Amino acid sequence: MIETTMPRPEQIVVCKWHPELIGSLLDRSLEVYVILDAFDVEHMHPDRKLLANAERVYEISEFDSLEEISAVAADLSLRGVAGDRIISFTEFSQFGAGYLSTLLGDTGDPLRHVAYRDKRLMKQRVAAADVPTAAWVSLPDRADEQDLRAVREQLTFPIVVKPASGGGTIGTFAVNSPEELSPKLAGLGATPFVKTSQLIAEEFVVGRELHIDAFWEEGEPLLFLVSAYHENRLTVLDGISCGADATLALDGSSVIAQEDAPELYRRVLELHRSVNRALGIERAVTHLEVFERHDGELVFSEIATRLAGAWIPLMLSEATGMDIYRSLAESMTNGKIPAARPSRRHIGGLHLRPSAPGRITAIPSTEEILAVDGVLRVQRLRKVGDVVDFSHPSEWCVFVVIGTDDATEYEELLHRVAREIRIEVEPLGARS
Repeated sequence: MIETTMPRPEQIVVCKWHPELIGSLLDRSLEVYVILDAFDVEHMHPDRKLLANAERVYEISEFDSLEEISAVAADLSLRGVAGDRIISFTEFSQFGAGYLSTLLGDTGDPLRHVAYRDKRLMKQRVAAADVPTAAWVSLPDRADEQDLRAVREQLTFPIVVKPASGGGTIGTFAVNSPEELSPKLAGLGATPFVKTSQLIAEEFVVGRELHIDAFWEEGEPLLFLVSAYHENRLTVLDGISCGADATLALDGSSVIAQEDAPELYRRVLELHRSVNRALGIERAVTHLEVFERHDGELVFSEIATRLAGAWIPLMLSEATGMDIYRSLAESMTNGKIPAARPSRRHIGGLHLRPSAPGRITAIPSTEEILAVDGVLRVQRLRKVGDVVDFSHPSEWCVFVVIGTDDATEYEELLHRVAREIRIEVEPLGARS
């Protein structure tokens, strides 16, 4: 009698809670291990019945704890788990997931996962691959005169300063002249969600801001969608910081259909492949941001090896005709995804916030927003009584995905939704 050994199932380690993704993975013949942090446990209400189907669930205080990630790695190693794939699709688990991969035997570049978060290392590697990249200077110590002098001498103002490892334009600001640099840096407080005080200063690139969302398998794109922000992210930031009517700056993006811009897609794909080679990206999910200058040149801004946040997952689900997390699970387990079946010819997303900071006094219900013709999806993240203080542009309130089959109707719908769906607030301190 000939004995046959069945191949072991693929071992997947998922960092942080996401019900659709974890549920989709558990539906397949995989060994799934899940790591939750304190925020997941305390605020995201993970489904314990669903998690009972995982091989093991670990709970840690945060993904930035070397001790806790090391302990998880040790236990996985003792169980014979090499971690064929470690999945991390949030900013807050990226460093921990990369360190875990290194501990479990990834023989690649140990700094690779750092380059996916630290914009200085990222830009250095991408620029070395001859990809057009915004000029930049490292600013490790904002009080060091030598560091400040390097910024003043090597960059042409205006410039943009941002946390070296931040995300979503949190802590990002423009500096118009060399004389403004020191006063603005001296007035900086703590940046939300960012631990390091190290910064990067870079060229202010003028042009249209694009984001590209893709799934990659062995270096080939299974999903590849180019979108354009309605307004550049710094324009949204300026509207908040200057106290202007925030609804005047459309906060969101629209998917560009490939058939409408085949040459743009070709050039973006060519640039993306170069970025992937520079950073060692072969089997991953990516969110790339580039600027398209007025002369058509594409300039690399930054990339994340995770699914985009905010309204973008909802928008991608409409653009592909399938829940994006389930599509992601398909790509990771089968190496392919169903053909995209967009629900509308023109699709976009909006973030809606009040026109001024304050305490929310009225916010439309999900049902009321969905009743607006052309609104396809809604995600409410705030309620009456919550405070919106305009501390950063990623202070999310309500995400709306819209779509029509006519381009003119789409533009009208975009501005009408931004104008008519209102979140009312009272000034802070107005209550007696």
